[in-house]
Amino acid sequence: MFLPREKKILGVLFKKEKKFTTAQIAVELKVNPRTIKADIKKINDELEKHSCSIRTKRGVGLWLDYNPEGEAFLKTVLYEDQDSYISADIRKYYIAAKLLNSTDFISAEALANEFFVSKATVLNDLNDLKDFWEELGITFVKKVKYGIRAEGTERRIRHALFVVLGEVLAYLGGAGADNLQPLFEDVDLGQLKEMILSAEKRFQFVLTSISFDELLIQIAVILQRTVVNRSVTSGRQAHLADGGQSDTQFTPYAEESNLTDEGRRPYRSPDRDRKEWFICQYFKEQIGTYMNMRFPETEIPGLITCLKGLRFQVPMARAGDRETARSRNPRLFDYMMQVLMEIDSKYSLSLAKDEEFICAMFTHLVCMFYRIQSRMYLANPILESVKKEMFYEYEMASYMIDKFKSKYGIEATDDEIGYITFHIGASIERMAQLKKKRLTVTIVCTTGLGTSQFISIKLKRLFPDLVIQKIISDKETRDLKKEEQDFVISTVPLSLEGIHVVQVSLVLNEEDTKCIRKYVEERGADVQDKENETYDCLKNYLHDEITILTCDLKSREEAIQLLGNRMAGEGFVDAGYVESVFKREKLSDTSMGSLIAIPHAFEGHILKQGIGFMTLKKPIVWGKHKVQMVFMLALNTDTGIEEFQKIFKAIFRLTRNFKDIDKILKMTSLEKLKDQCL
Repeated sequence: MFLPREKKILGVLFKKEKKFTTAQIAVELKVNPRTIKADIKKINDELEKHSCSIRTKRGVGLWLDYNPEGEAFLKTVLYEDQDSYISADIRKYYIAAKLLNSTDFISAEALANEFFVSKATVLNDLNDLKDFWEELGITFVKKVKYGIRAEGTERRIRHALFVVLGEVLAYLGGAGADNLQPLFEDVDLGQLKEMILSAEKRFQFVLTSISFDELLIQIAVILQRTVVNRSVTSGRQAHLADGGQSDTQFTPYAEESNLTDEGRRPYRSPDRDRKEWFICQYFKEQIGTYMNMRFPETEIPGLITCLKGLRFQVPMARAGDRETARSRNPRLFDYMMQVLMEIDSKYSLSLAKDEEFICAMFTHLVCMFYRIQSRMYLANPILESVKKEMFYEYEMASYMIDKFKSKYGIEATDDEIGYITFHIGASIERMAQLKKKRLTVTIVCTTGLGTSQFISIKLKRLFPDLVIQKIISDKETRDLKKEEQDFVISTVPLSLEGIHVVQVSLVLNEEDTKCIRKYVEERGADVQDKENETYDCLKNYLHDEITILTCDLKSREEAIQLLGNRMAGEGFVDAGYVESVFKREKLSDTSMGSLIAIPHAFEGHILKQGIGFMTLKKPIVWGKHKVQMVFMLALNTDTGIEEFQKIFKAIFRLTRNFKDIDKILKMTSLEKLKDQCL
């Protein structure tokens, strides 16, 4: 309803009985008097609806005029209509964002008062993020009598803001962006949101919910930094000075951006960015007209890059066939095809023959390079579920990213690997789908093409009587008609009058399929038999000679060395296996949660098939989780996709059965373990 600065103006006038001049309030809030006058005009537009207003008289000053109803409204706005409590898990990011957004020192006491905690808690929260800030190149300077200030180049400050705000959004979930308003005193996020929605309609695209929030944050940060007269220095030297990689190292990005061999950025052909450029000009015009703010021309190239890195529910343009896709960037496309053929050979698949997958995958890769180049933060809110429920596909995505990392020097995050996993999963499900008549269903999905494809294709395989009518975003459900489908499957909470809705997770896990199966069975449709829920498929791969139980170790490194060397000594793997396992762990740790990890090599090194097995007396830290049970995989990729999926599903099933985990950890011999637990 009111921006933070507007609330401060109301707070000053409401608490004090004396009258203030515009200049006095401007001094207290450290802004220009003209800004205060403009704010008061906006405030009064809202106050007049609630029996109160800010009155002014020359020579006297400003004061609040209200009746009892207006007083109740003001108290609600100032004291009740705010989140007075922020969880400890996310508070440190709010504090950090507050400091990053400020150009002045802020006292620890002021921060403590704002977040309803002690001064010591504020300092502890900042210390918790010490390693985080060092990695981002930000330092927090503390001065006696002044307070704390974030210092770093403008590019690093902005990148840190994107990362911090991304953490807040990932924690808060769907409506997270609405809770970021207190961090943007000079920017109305509500107006920005309406502006982006109008751009979607005008230019005929639909962003995923996550990318919608990303774009909102990008523009909000640009405007907030512009207000405090902070701009990004353009040019290659500034980028490299900030610790960025050489533009020429990103060959795909360089080719798409028309970079010269020396890395300079020459004149850019308007046709390359025609639609993105027009969208940026539209944003610039709207911001000037409706928000009375200036969007600097120097920020346009960065915003174009941001738009190129976003994920779309309905994209601006589709590459209809591989030749059209290849024309965008032949070198990147050809290398992608080379990697896909390697994956096909390694995993006995046909990804390189799936036209739909090739076009979607290439579009994603191009966007990924733009995100990495512009240091955009792309959060994947279901990453842990993806790593567990789609482990086989996640491994292929990791292999693919490792190839691009080696060739182009990119550093893709686990989140990016998770999104690529969906594209691969969609293709694998497409290969396995059954072509029979089905009940009609509409899918509501908010996270992008890869996710929606994965869900739709997996549904086709699991439920032979299901016909996917269409896939839409949550914003399009208002136009949904009852007669268009038998029911709706949604990845977000949804209530539709007269239409049955089954809510599912983005990875479509076993609980989700049970809910769908129940509804489908009630409608008389055929469903496949339930999957075998035993651990039988693991038994054949566990052997006494590569099993170590109740081991006393202190670290992940010790566990990998001990079990890996045992497997090499027993002839299951070659001498390079352990090194390859460490390389794989560096890309993305293989802990699955629930005390289980499944380390393995990237490719090759397998002499005979088996699974090294280890239990520990006490849990050890393994990436983001603690681990007490290790399955070290030595499996040939020619085993076949079905067998691989059985093994991974059995291990995943174990992660959800704490009673079985507890029983296994107490076993002192593999024979008893197989007898009593598997």
